[in-house]
This record gives sequence, structure tokens and C-alpha cells, in this order.
Amino acid sequence: MFGVLVKRLLVTGTLVCLLATLAVAAPALSLRPYRPDPVQFSMAAPSKAARVAGVSRTIVRTSPAIRTPKRFNMVGLTWRGGPREPAIHVRTHKQGERWSRWVRLDAHAEDGPDPRSAESEVRGTTAPTWAGEADYIQYRSYRALPRLRLHFINVRGTATRTDRVRTSLRRVVNTAALTVGGIARTPPADAADSQPPMVSRSGWGGEQCTPRAKPDMGEVEAAFIHHTASANDYTRTEAPDVVLGICLFHRNTNGWNDIGYNFLVDRFGRLYEGRAGGTDQPVIGAQAQGYNAQTTGIANLGTYSQVRQSGAALRAIASLIRWKLPLHGAPTSGPVTLTSAGGPTNRFPAGRSVRLQRVIGHRDTGATACPGEALYAQRPALRRLVGSLRPDENRAVLTAGPTGGRLSVRYGSSARVQGTLRRGDGPALASLPLTIDARVGRRWRLLATPTTTADGGFAARVKLDRSRMLRVRFPGSGPFRAVGERFTVGVKPRLRIFRPATAAAVGGRVPISGRVSPHKRQVFQVLAQRRGGRYVTVGTKRLRVSRRGQFRGSFIPAGRARYRYHVVARADENTARGRSEMYVVEVARQRGGGVRAP
Repeated sequence: MFGVLVKRLLVTGTLVCLLATLAVAAPALSLRPYRPDPVQFSMAAPSKAARVAGVSRTIVRTSPAIRTPKRFNMVGLTWRGGPREPAIHVRTHKQGERWSRWVRLDAHAEDGPDPRSAESEVRGTTAPTWAGEADYIQYRSYRALPRLRLHFINVRGTATRTDRVRTSLRRVVNTAALTVGGIARTPPADAADSQPPMVSRSGWGGEQCTPRAKPDMGEVEAAFIHHTASANDYTRTEAPDVVLGICLFHRNTNGWNDIGYNFLVDRFGRLYEGRAGGTDQPVIGAQAQGYNAQTTGIANLGTYSQVRQSGAALRAIASLIRWKLPLHGAPTSGPVTLTSAGGPTNRFPAGRSVRLQRVIGHRDTGATACPGEALYAQRPALRRLVGSLRPDENRAVLTAGPTGGRLSVRYGSSARVQGTLRRGDGPALASLPLTIDARVGRRWRLLATPTTTADGGFAARVKLDRSRMLRVRFPGSGPFRAVGERFTVGVKPRLRIFRPATAAAVGGRVPISGRVSPHKRQVFQVLAQRRGGRYVTVGTKRLRVSRRGQFRGSFIPAGRARYRYHVVARADENTARGRSEMYVVEVARQRGGGVRAP
């Protein structure tokens, strides 16, 4: 009897253990490769760090070795205030193993969304770096970093001892399931008809880094080359995890919608889909501040300041550019003019037209060392691999701009936009609908829908309430679509002077009053005196504008002369510079008397 009872208890215990094991392993019983849930955590940096005098009188602040509460695969640092881009290095190791080499973390304020977009501009953060498997970290910096925090990511299911046991069991079960199902562990690269082989978002775990918002669409006129400024010693199997870690850092630490880059490439020559929205779509990334809406961004995993990128990776990038640029109606070589949207790390102010090549390094427009000295020096080789391709004949070519090149209109007037739509091989495209859109915040707002005529031409008038960037777009279908070059039309304020004076006496006050539309907080009264056959400015005075748009001013002529005056509204982000008509006042010698108006 006792023996039977013991056997029953053993069987019951075995069944319980088996059921518990099956419950743990259940998420891995799938015909898709198993991916553990990411773990993210952060901690404040130690309040005190050792100080070591450098050889050039530079104080290096080095932290003690920090044991993290969980194991991590990727790390980045953030701080509040202080220097914008300090020199920061980190090294890591797993308990019982040797320290890694010191890796410099670039502060990537130069990466990021365009100004005035819905995505937040990030200051005081580094690019994240891959650490493999680590539970110790040490950092050093050459500047004091207030409120410094360390941000850790684990994407391999090894954060805790329990996680490591669970992940190991699930990987064994998943490998068996894939083997039985006849499916390779690594998903095949996605490929369209002419798209180069590429690991899709699902291939690197993009479902664990879902975008905060739907992507915005822009144009693709050129390709920026970046590096991620992280460690280069990742393995082939770790590379997809590096991409996932970057995405989580960009989204959760930086607060962006998604990973900043449109595409990525590892040192083994494997391409990855980046920001969601479709590889064949002109998705606006957060990769080159001030130019995201006009370009695509390709990031090289690793740091290429001293190490050259592999030939396999350069060939993969070239194949991507040869497909991507012609897809959007752009050639792969030759010059292109981009319009800067500004930004604190942009080398060019907002509105500046910048002439560049089609394949460019990030440092060509941004205050950055990206994509690293060694990779930047490989641009000529990359451009030779890309070659010179023009959009094929089965594509639309759209030219558009303001009529007569007029880039400004009076407030309340309409701007006339015209252009042509043709096939790549020349024939006109008739009776097709187009859209004329204005950039409003982070989105494009529809203004007009002209239709092309028999010769492929079109023209339409659009009314603007303020200065706007415009574009003309042919929606088309599939790759047969086109977007014209963007251009900005400035709106000049209307300034009217009421009852302008034409005559006055020396010492008598000449009043000036009028109205400005649209409303301005201030305008400027400009007075000139005729001397030696020409007018010389003798005074400028600021005039406040009432809520109703009215202003008042005056001047007192000091002597007999001919004066000319007008009122100016200076340019700002809403309107271009505008001025009233100019009025001439003849000043007589006699004092006193009134002011004569027409």
C-alpha cells in the first residue's frame, strides 16, 4: 500500500513538472522564430566619480565599476543641461569575464526629426551601443554631466537568472518546432521584384517596437549615409538584436515615433527595413535633421571612424540606392538641391537651398562626424558602385513651381502654380489629377486639385494665409507616381497708411497712422531725407500695433527739405517682408501751421 502511494505521488509530481514545463515552453511552440520580450531599465549614475588628470590638463571623470541589477545587451546615457555633445566612453563586461575595450558614445543630437515636427527634439543623449551580455559597466567623460542616467536594454531574454532558464528552454523547443515544420531559424529576406534582399521588420522583432503614430510621407531626392556609432564586434546572429535595441532606444528613451533610420546594414552586408511605413514609400525618418522629408537614411551598424566598412556592406548599400532613388523619380548620381528646414545642429539655416550630391554623408549637412572618417572616405567607392541610373521610362516626371518664378504674393492675393507632367521618355500625360499641397506643421494640407491638359500642362491658383512651403504631387499608382521639387511662397503683409501728408512746416508734427494685415505685433516707420539728388535714411522708429491691426507714429522735420516715409513689417516665420507705399512730404520754412494731405 505504501509503495503504491509513493508511485502515485511520483507520477503526480512528474505530471505537474511536465505541465509546468509545457506552460513555460508554450510561447515557443510556433512556426516563427521565438523572440523573448525586451526588458528596459535605467539607473542614476553614481553621485561621485573618480577624477584623473589627463596628459593635456584635461580632467577625465571616470566612474567606479557599476554592477547593474539586471544583465543588459545595449546601453546609452542621458543627462539634463550641461554640454551638448561631450566626449563619453563606456566599457562593459559580464561577471567572470574581461572588460571590453572603451567605446566612444557619440551624442546624436544631429540625428533626429525635423524642426517643428510632432517628434520631440532630443538633447543630452548618446547613441546606444551594443554590449553583448554584460552586467557591469564603467563610463568616463571629459565634462561634468548633470543628472546623468544610464539606460539599459535586454532583447535576448537574459536579464535575470529566471529569464535565462526560461529563454534557454523556449529556444530548444522553438528550434525543434521549426525543424519539424521545415522552416529555417532565420527568416528569409523579403524582396520585391527589383528590391534588394532585406530583413523585414518582423525579421528583427519590429512587432516589439511598434510605432507611436502613423508615418508621414515626404520625398526621396537623395540618400544619407550614417553610422550608428556603436560597437563593431556584434556577431551575425546578434545583428538583428542590435537593430531592435536601437529601435527601442529611439522610441522609448528619445521619445521618437519609431527607429530613426529608414534602412540599416550590418558589417556582413545584410540590409534591414527600418522605420515602418513601407520600403517602397517615401517615409519621413528622424535621421538627418532638417532634410528628413526630402531624403532616405541608411545607417551602418557600428563605428567607422577608424575602421573601414566591408565590401559586402558597400555593395548592399549600392544595390539599395540603385533601387530606391529611381523608384521615387530621382537619378542615382549628379547634383540635387535640397531646402534646409533648419535645426540647431544643421549647418544651414532654414530656407537655405543646399546643392549636394545624390549620395551624401551626414556630415555634409550636419554638425557631426557621422558617418565616421573612414566610411566618409569610402564615398567615392560607394558612388562608383551605385553608378549613374535615371528613372526608367515607365515613370512620371513632374515639374512645378510658381508662375513667372514669383516667390511672394500680397496678403489676400492668390499664388499661381503651374508645371507639366510627362513620362520619363517624354510623352505628355493628359487628363490626370494632381494635388497642390501646403506644409502645415508636420503634415501636408490639400489646397487644389488641378488636372493636366492635352500637352501635360497644368495651372491653378492657391490662396495662402501665411508663407508656406508648397509641393505638387501626382499620386499615380504603384511606382508610377511623382512629386515636384518643393518651393516656398512668401506672403507679404499689406500695409496701408491713412491720409498720408504731402506738406508740412518746420517743427510741426507729421502724424502717420495706418493698418497692417495680417496682424503684427510691431511695424517700423522709416524716414528718409533728400540730399544731393538722393534719399538718405535719417530715422527708423518701432510702432506698436493694436489688436485691430492699427498703428500710429509721427515725425518732426528739423528743417526745410523734401522727406519720404513708409512703414515696414519685417520678415518672420509667418510672413515675408512687406512695406507700404512711399510718400513724399515737402517741408516749408515757416513754423506752425498744419499738415496738408491730398
